[in-house]
Amino acid sequence: MISPEFWKRYFGVYDVLNSLPTYRQFLRIKEAGSQVVALDYCRQALESHGSKDSDCSLILADLARELPFKDSCFDKIASNNTLYTLSVENQKGALKELHRVLKPGGKIVLVNPMTRQNPLSMGVNLIADSIRADGLWTTARKMTALMPAMIKMAYYNWKLRTESQHHRFEAEEQRALLEDAGFRLASDTKLVYTGYALLNSAYK
Repeated sequence: MISPEFWKRYFGVYDVLNSLPTYRQFLRIKEAGSQVVALDYCRQALESHGSKDSDCSLILADLARELPFKDSCFDKIASNNTLYTLSVENQKGALKELHRVLKPGGKIVLVNPMTRQNPLSMGVNLIADSIRADGLWTTARKMTALMPAMIKMAYYNWKLRTESQHHRFEAEEQRALLEDAGFRLASDTKLVYTGYALLNSAYK
């Protein structure tokens, strides 16, 4: 069992890495003027989010169970690196719940890690993304400062893979799950996070 102290350290490091271009692209929801409701079963994750957005609603709940929301109450749903933490059966149930609470015509966006990953390739792509966005010298300074955090995150991700029942996705598996849960117009699968994660969107 992963301890609360582990999650506190994990999200502390994750916040540090949010300064990189690869991660910044998924932090723009609030900038679009949305009223954000953040849901997680991990109190440390909610505290981390709340420290950056005092106006959001924080909901402590488990995606593997019935969600504490009425039918058709959200315009959009974004789930980032979350669904893969569930078993295959619970992934199916979670998507049916997300379908239930999304308004007709509403959009869902999912991002989850894919099964096959090459840590060396991920690191090279991460640096390349940063150079394109921030330039060579800024990237060099930033990577030097972030190296301890990147090493910690690599260790934490290894620990998660060895001590939990996570299920990472094959290339088109996430898209198929959306369609099986009743979502329509599922998008083509896009690689994000330096090519190690899959992004799909769909509508109710």
